[in-house]
Parts: sequence; structure tokens; C-alpha cells
Amino acid sequence: MTKLTELKASVRLLLEDASAARFSDDLLQTALHQTLDGLNARLPLLKSLDFLITTPGRDQALSGLNGCRYLVSLDWITPAGVEKSLEAGSQFSYLLLQSGPVLHFSGADYPQPGDTLNLRYAADHTIEGLDGATTTSLPASCETALVNGAAGHACRLRAASLVERPGSRLEDTARLVEIGRLWLEAFERGLGSLRILQDFGFPPGFSLDQWDMRGG
Repeated sequence: MTKLTELKASVRLLLEDASAARFSDDLLQTALHQTLDGLNARLPLLKSLDFLITTPGRDQALSGLNGCRYLVSLDWITPAGVEKSLEAGSQFSYLLLQSGPVLHFSGADYPQPGDTLNLRYAADHTIEGLDGATTTSLPASCETALVNGAAGHACRLRAASLVERPGSRLEDTARLVEIGRLWLEAFERGLGSLRILQDFGFPPGFSLDQWDMRGG
């Protein structure tokens, strides 16, 4: 299980800053946070939950969907075991509130008390030690991309800080920006190769790559 401290060490190795002379721990943590946000938008953690309906009505407030970004799929299961996949837009819609998602069923038939909803949803990955997380959910296959992206963001953050310093040299800032660009390009290539980890399409709320948006 990879921890925040181990990821920071890997980023420092790329940046050739083992002594932390140029990139502080706080800067690296910010860079990792920025990179993880980008990864979560593109390759989120997929979770599933069975929700038992106990109250009647077309509107159902869901609980237990921790950190839900959006719903990927929704299956309706009756006590008799009959299962039906519901389509977003035509059979249900939902709102993401601070308290959790709220479903609204619009079809002629809709789940009743005693029925179960099998929900598959996208959530954020966690890294032990980051934002108070006690476990790491990020797959090991994603770590190289994460480290590359963090190195890129770290270079950009340091470049921005140097601009504010009296006596800083423009060529140093430009070099950091260029190095950051190269690492972020490596991050993007890594995300592209990892897309095979996701076996669903692009539900509402899913962040498309530029390649996808061009219809390639």
C-alpha cells in the first residue's frame, strides 16, 4: 500500500531533489493533490452499493455513497429477484447534494418499498496520509502517472514562486515551466494507457479526454 510519504519520495527522485533543497514538502503535497484531482476526474474509483428502499415515493434520498462524483449505473431489483437496468434521463434523474444523491424516478413504474437499488458510482481515490485518508485505494498501475503529474505540477508551482522573488532569473523560471510541461505530457500519456481500467462508457459528469471530445 503506497503512502503519501512514499509518493513524495518518488517525486523527489524524478526532480533530483532528495535533500528537499528546492521543493518543500508542502509544495509536493499540493502538487500531488492537484494531480490526484485530475486523475479522479478521468479515472475515478468505482464503487457499488445495494440500497434498500424503505419509504414510498418517486424521490429517494440515498445514503452510504461516500464521496460520490456521479452515478455510473442503476439496477432495480425486486424481492422476487427480478432485475431491471434503469436509464438516466428517461427513467430517472438525480441531484448531488451535500448530504448525498437524491434520485427522482420518472418512469411509469418505479421502485417500491422492499425493492433494492444496486448503484454503481464514481468516487475519489484516496492516498494514505493525504487529506486525512487512512488507506490508499489508488491502484499500483496508476502510481507512475500520478508521480509524473505531481513532478510536472511541482515544477510549475516552483516556477510561479520564483517569479515573485526579487533577483530571480527568467531562464530558471522558463526551464522549470518546460520541465513541468514534459512531465505533465507524460502524465497525460499515462492516463491514456490506463483508460482500459474503466469498463463503462461516459455517463453524465464524466470528464472526456481531448481525444474523446474530437470523436477519435
